[in-house]
Order: sequence, then C-alpha cells, then structure tokens
Amino acid sequence: MEVEGQGKRPPQSVPVEITPADVALCHEFATRCSRLRAYAGRPGWKGGLVPGMRLFGGIDVDRTNAGLVIGKVGEVAMCRLAGVPVDLALKDRGDGGKDLPLPSGSVQVKTSRKAFQNRMVRVPVEMCDWFVFTVWDGLCSVVNVDGYVSRAALARLPSVPAPSGHWMNKEIPTSSLLPIRQLLKIRPIREVL
Repeated sequence: MEVEGQGKRPPQSVPVEITPADVALCHEFATRCSRLRAYAGRPGWKGGLVPGMRLFGGIDVDRTNAGLVIGKVGEVAMCRLAGVPVDLALKDRGDGGKDLPLPSGSVQVKTSRKAFQNRMVRVPVEMCDWFVFTVWDGLCSVVNVDGYVSRAALARLPSVPAPSGHWMNKEIPTSSLLPIRQLLKIRPIREVL
C-alpha cells in the first residue's frame, strides 16, 4: 500500500461540513477585522487577492473582506475537526501566526479556493508549530482539510517569488503534506510520559 503524503501522493482530504451560520460568523469577524486594521485605507492598497463574490449562504463580500472570510472559514473547519473553540478575538496586530492551539502545539491554517499541486506560505514564516492547509471555494458547504506540515520542515525549503513578484513564499508540494489525522493524534510529551 502506498504511503499518504511524504512526497508519494497527497494525503486523503478530510471533508468538514460548515453552515451558513458559520459563514455569517466569519463574515462578521472579517468586517470587524478590516475596520480595526483599516486595510482599504492604507497607501498602495489595491484590494485583496480574492475578488468580491457571493459566498455559501448568500453573503456578498467585497475584495477587502473576501479573503478574510475564506481564511476564517478554513479555521472554523479545522477547529470543528479538532474539537477546539474558534478564536474570534480581535487583536490590533493579528494572532501572531497562531490560529488555534492544539495539544501538539500552535497551528496556522492556510486556506485556498482551489486544490493546488503546491501550497504556499508567505515569508517570513509565522511562528507556529504546524501549518494546516484547507480548501474552500466559498460556494459549497464543505471545507476540505488537506494535510499539514511542521514549521521546521517548511523552514528548510527554499524561498520562491510569489506569482505577483511582490514577496517571497515557501512552497510545499501537496503530496508532501502529512495526513491531518496524524496531527490530531500528537500529544505533548508531558501527556505521554
């Protein structure tokens, strides 16, 4: 039997159901977040990377909030899968790269709208223990949790220019991700001893 992840083939995605109420909650969070951080008012602001769209549940979002909502929905899905509460607290400078705590350490969730062959994390890499990659197109009731990688493994990868050329990324093949269920089984050493 072929091994999932580790460069052989992508790990099996875990589908997580979301509701229109989840999307509405994430939209409300994104609206408060963009007001607090005043993204649209900053010099050089050209809009978010995700275009305005109508999301699952009939919520219309503009360029400023679309990416924030999609990212937060990915976090909601991972929290649901892990059985931990969603962090909806607003902080002036963000969450420090730590979207949710697990017994195995802190997690940063990276959500894309499409299932790409390679996943990217912007440099400098956030100070968390694990990166989890999810896919949600914004239109359906399922978020796919694709897998994870450690910060240490990501840091060893070379940096590559972003497609737009304005920043650098760490790029990891989806086939090198590890199955998400493995991350959920990792316990701190104090619990194992």
